[in-house]
This record gives sequence, structure tokens and C-alpha cells, in this order.
Amino acid sequence: MFRVKISSQCLEAVTLAAIEAYCYGDKPGRKWRPVETLGYIWGFKKRDLNEVVFFLDRMSTSISSTRGRDSVDPNPEAAILKNEVVLRWSPHLALLGDFHSHPYRTLKDVTKINGFEFSDRDFAALLDDDLTWKESGNNPVMLAITICRLDRVRENFGERIRSNVHRYKVGQFQFWINVAVGYLDAQGKRCHTGNSHSKAALDLDQWIYNPASDRMPEYVPPLPHITVASRRPQLAARGKHKKK
Repeated sequence: MFRVKISSQCLEAVTLAAIEAYCYGDKPGRKWRPVETLGYIWGFKKRDLNEVVFFLDRMSTSISSTRGRDSVDPNPEAAILKNEVVLRWSPHLALLGDFHSHPYRTLKDVTKINGFEFSDRDFAALLDDDLTWKESGNNPVMLAITICRLDRVRENFGERIRSNVHRYKVGQFQFWINVAVGYLDAQGKRCHTGNSHSKAALDLDQWIYNPASDRMPEYVPPLPHITVASRRPQLAARGKHKKK
């Protein structure tokens, strides 16, 4: 059993990274479109008799990753460089894993295809990431933060919808945060906790209150029309990495 706690600063950082990539992408203006983004996470790990507890303390967005609407490709050298800096400045922290975002146009688009779930490609990337396996002690953590824009904003305190998935709102945006953890089986093979029926539990230690009708005063450009049908053929390709 794995329990993953996220600090309020880390949760704020991944939320800010996801909402900026969603609202402004990499090409603001006429060529603007929502994109995925990616970052690396440091923290602590403690092993008890019955569970492994992680505390995710801080996150750094990878600005050299290649972002797209349905995938984000990391720069492996950037992860090594960032980790070397953290080792020098915060040697008490370990590189525990990464996060990436899933942008969707509407709530209906998310719920119709469970867009907050990890894809097969996400899991393949987790299993193939030698750096995070090494630095985390063979227990890398992967977060996916899904975002969509709401037509109507209702009062919300945030809620757990599954042991490894939480949902919350900020203004007119709704977020889901999903966690998976890697581990070695009895034969030493790399495995992961999966989506449903997960052995990983996500623990958010704060209420995330959002009042009814709350909307951001900042300008948010309108999203281009993305139909669920047009996204379905691309779902198998969704993921953080393009490793072959």
C-alpha cells in the first residue's frame, strides 16, 4: 500500500503550471492552443510495516519539454540538471517522480472518456524512466492533473472520487489529480499501481474551497472547438514521453 501526501505549495505549483499551459499554451495570440505540460517532483519517502508514505514537497516545471495538445515530451537532460541543483541546495530531498497535465475543452469531454485516467503510454513512460526509479528507490510517483473549463460554477470544497483521485475547482476551472506509484514485484520486475483498484492513496491535507459563481477576472482566450470524437483516436498516444 502506498500513501501519497502533497504539500499545499506543491499542489499550488502543479495547478499553476497546468492552468497556464491550458489557457495560454506555448503560442499566445492567433496561433494559441491549450497544451500539456510537465514537471519534476521532489520530497521524502518513509517505509512503515504496512505502507510506504510519500510527501511531495516541491515541483519544478520543465520549460524545455516539447508541449503538444495531446502529449508532452520531456528533456531528460533537464531532469538530470535540475536534480543536481536540488542535491546541492536541498540534499534532504529526493527526486520522487513527475507530473503532467491533461487539457480538455469541457466537463463533458472529460467525463465521457474518463480523461483524468492515465493512458497506457503514461504507464509505459513511468516504467521506462530509469532516473526516477533510481532516485526514488524503485518507487517513482506519477501525477496527472486534468483540467477543463466550466460553464457553470457551483460551490465546491473539493472531493475524493477514488482512493487515488481527487477533484477540485479554482474559479471557472475544474481539476482532477490522479496518482500512480511504481514498484518491483517478487521477481524484480517493474510494475505500477494502475488506475482503478489502485494500491496508491492520494492524501490532500487541506480543503480547497471554491464559492459559487466564482470566475477569474483575468482574460482567458476562448478554447478552439475540440470534439470528443476527434480526440479518441489520439488517446492511445496520450502521455508524457515518446520513447521508442
